[in-house]
Amino acid sequence: MSLGRGESVAGWFNANAKRVTPRCVDQFKETLPDARVYAASTFDEAKLHADELVKSMPKIIFCGGGDGTVVALLNLLRDRGITEFPTIGLFKLGTGNGWPSAVGAKKYETQLKGLPSLSETPPLHRFGLIEVEGRVCQFAGVGWDATLLHDYKRNLEKRSNQFVAGGLASRLSKGVWGYLYSLFRITVPEEWARRKDRTTLKLENIGEPAITFASPPNAVAPGGSGKRERITLPSDTKQLYEGPMSIGAAGVEPYWGAKFMAFPYAEAVPGRFNFRVYDRPVLTGVNNMFKLWWGRELAGMHDWWVTGVRLHLSRPMPYQLGGDVAVPREVVDFTLARQSVDLIEWSKV
Repeated sequence: MSLGRGESVAGWFNANAKRVTPRCVDQFKETLPDARVYAASTFDEAKLHADELVKSMPKIIFCGGGDGTVVALLNLLRDRGITEFPTIGLFKLGTGNGWPSAVGAKKYETQLKGLPSLSETPPLHRFGLIEVEGRVCQFAGVGWDATLLHDYKRNLEKRSNQFVAGGLASRLSKGVWGYLYSLFRITVPEEWARRKDRTTLKLENIGEPAITFASPPNAVAPGGSGKRERITLPSDTKQLYEGPMSIGAAGVEPYWGAKFMAFPYAEAVPGRFNFRVYDRPVLTGVNNMFKLWWGRELAGMHDWWVTGVRLHLSRPMPYQLGGDVAVPREVVDFTLARQSVDLIEWSKV
């Protein structure tokens, strides 16, 4: 049975997301006129919408915004006692669109055209979730990723009174260009300035015995191809790593934003999330930026598949959770959540 006029679905939009406009929301309403549609511009508004949503849970929720939008939706549902998430269909309407890219999301208008004829039981891709301080997400981390997000938002706030609609300042400070500007103008110089006092990480396993590669990177293709043997560490191996850290991050799907393949091995071991540590200094990372972006094998990268880790940091650092920056921590736990989520696999629709 197809969705038809959309009686069994809802649309969930972040009105502040990069590509979410009133016209975008109206197009969804025109495509599925019987669907419930929620478009929030504040978190308080989103909470009220979630209260309404859970009164009669739809079969499918179509989510329009960035990675942070779907993370907010999942946590709002969880906070309201939802133990089994409905199917989620992701639109590419945010800045980075990491998770939508992982399920083959297409251009918004293209996806809209196919919605009325889409089956109520579409092809699905099941993902585990990472839990951090009571919230679930698809990726989380400390180091350059969180620092860059922090610097990006800091730059946006600094320049907010300089923006002219369509002007150069706006284009260079928002979206992918904004991330690149913040990376080279703020993040890299500040990391270089404290190169003699780099953050160190002690990584403790707090879950099932960890799985890791038996050998260091040696230029094999990413994606768990089998060319590098994986081994299970002894059950009494608690300390997985101690040393300098530029990135310490966990993921259940391959991408950060803009198809940055941060976790090429994210789905290589079912029932685990991939935790990665990159130990090289900032200029080495910049020199290898494209290898990092494409998920290539790289010296200084360490991989584990785990169900829980505790990060002990040498100084308080902000961490990012699903693309949103959280307050600095010296100790933080990443664990595999009990819940999973089914996303529509657009590449098979």
